[in-house]
Amino acid sequence: MATAIKVETVEELARKLGNAKGVVLADFTGLNVENITQLRRNCRASETEFVVVKNTLARLAVKEAGLDGLEAYLQGPTGWAITRADSVTPAKVLSDFAKEHKLPKIKGGYIDGNALSPDQVERIAELPTKPVLIAQILGLIQSPVQGLAGGLHAVMTGLAIAVEEIRKQKETGGGPAVSDEGAESAKEETETKAEEAPEVGGEKPAEPEADTGSEETEKKE
Repeated sequence: MATAIKVETVEELARKLGNAKGVVLADFTGLNVENITQLRRNCRASETEFVVVKNTLARLAVKEAGLDGLEAYLQGPTGWAITRADSVTPAKVLSDFAKEHKLPKIKGGYIDGNALSPDQVERIAELPTKPVLIAQILGLIQSPVQGLAGGLHAVMTGLAIAVEEIRKQKETGGGPAVSDEGAESAKEETETKAEEAPEVGGEKPAEPEADTGSEETEKKE
C-alpha cells in the first residue's frame, strides 16, 4: 500500500510539473500551520498550487517530467508552487508572502525549460504578470489606435463616395453624373439667359429682311 501511494504521488507531481508554465521551490521552515494555510490560499487565488512532497519522491517526479537542473535544490523541506497560468505568478506570490512574513526562502525555479537560481526567481518576481503587462501595452497603444481607426474610417468613406461617383459616370456614358432633372434645369437656365441677353446699342438686333427676289421674278414673268 505504501509503495502504491508513493508511485501515485510521483506520477501526480510529474504530471503537474509536465503541464506547468512556472515552478518555484521554497523552504518553508519556520512557517506555522496558519502561515502555510494562508500561503496556500494566496497561491490558489493566483491560479497556483502549493504542494509539499518528500525530496526522494520529488527527484523521481522531476526526472520523469524532464525538468533537468532542479535536483540540486531538493535539500531540506521543500514546497512546490506550480501554475499552469502565468509563469511569473508563483515567484510573485511567494516573494510577496516572504516580504510580509520573512518566509518562505526561495530555493530555485523552473520556467520555459530553464532551471533558475534563487536570485533569478527574485528578479522574475519583480516583473508584471501577463494580465498587467497586456493592460500596460494596450494603454500605450490606445491613443494611436483610436487615431488609426479614425483615419481608416475617413479613407473608407472617401473611397465609397468615389466608387459611387464612378458608378454614376458609367451609367451616364462616361460623362459627369447629372440626373435628368438636373439636365432639364440646366437647359431651361441656358434658354432663359439667352432671352435676357442685352440688346446691342440699346436696340434689338435688326431682323433679317425677307427674301423678295423670288416675288420680283414672278412679276416679270
